[in-house]
Amino acid sequence: MKKTEYKGIHAGTGSFRIEFMYRGERCRETIRAIPTKSRLQEAARKKDIIQYEIDMGQFDYARHFPESANAYKFSNNKASYITIEKASDDWFRRHSKNWAASTYRGYWSKVKTHILPNFGNITAFDFKPSAFNDWAAKTTISPKTLNEVRSILSLIFKELVYDEIIDKNPMDRCRVAPRRAKEPEPFNPQEREAILSALPQGPARDFYTFAFWTGLRTGEQLGLRWQDVDFDKGRIYIRHTIVNGKKAIPKTMSSVRTHQLHPDAMAVLRAIYGYHPSQDPDARVFLDPRSMQPWTDDGYPRERYWHPAVKQAGVKYRCLYTCRHTYASTMLTAKEDPSWIAKQMGHKDWGMIRKVYARWID
Repeated sequence: MKKTEYKGIHAGTGSFRIEFMYRGERCRETIRAIPTKSRLQEAARKKDIIQYEIDMGQFDYARHFPESANAYKFSNNKASYITIEKASDDWFRRHSKNWAASTYRGYWSKVKTHILPNFGNITAFDFKPSAFNDWAAKTTISPKTLNEVRSILSLIFKELVYDEIIDKNPMDRCRVAPRRAKEPEPFNPQEREAILSALPQGPARDFYTFAFWTGLRTGEQLGLRWQDVDFDKGRIYIRHTIVNGKKAIPKTMSSVRTHQLHPDAMAVLRAIYGYHPSQDPDARVFLDPRSMQPWTDDGYPRERYWHPAVKQAGVKYRCLYTCRHTYASTMLTAKEDPSWIAKQMGHKDWGMIRKVYARWID
């Protein structure tokens, strides 16, 4: 663009530009229009108004150039330019690389399903605690999920507080949904044996026998490799988990652990080693009976084998995670040390054992 006869106004073929100094910086704002004489005169008058407002301390960048990036940069109320959707995107971009895959999946599910549809278009300036409390009063989701949504929103707003975009976190004034802890309902020995008997012999039965006698999380069991098995010392090393078909590191330090095997679990591993097509150290232990290839995620064994076996056994249905509860209650009933059980299951300390399985502690 070339200078015109009007100071601070430059013109091109299909646009013209207004230039001025504001807060020690040179600002350039382009107008997409043919620079006719009347338009250049109008731009010159606008620049005079801008200069007057700057000198009088009354200049509002957004009022003159609402679509400009400088409107946000120079605004004294940046919260009015940031929507909850934009804030959540920024939060994910900054922190997600440090999350475990399961954590990312959990956060993104809540954001996509609950936060964006209900609050995404609200700006951080306009968001009030009542917006969340009103939604919480009418939603039908569980108290657990509701509190998780509240927690994620709080983390998103905390980022804005750190950046000095807002002064206070509005979620601090949003009520936590009361929760009544649901006591686990593990399988008793008769139910456990009925389910295992209903499973076909081989990889499927071995998979669930191992689950009952180790209490491993399903992803941890799917990720077990031969190099993680110490037959001589009767233990396994939990180093990986499978999340959405991908290998990942367990999300907590306590989940990375050494697990001492129960004799029934050890017998399962010895049986698998005998028919497994590969003893390569990096080969995964548990295989899909149909393809004799590693299972990609927990959906396949659950749908193909767990559901039908529980139904055939005539046992009240409980989810696959109940194998973990069954292991914990079985060990406690056998008078094992709760602190040892906590380490076996990958808990930080035995507080979770005390809280969840108090009925089985002598």
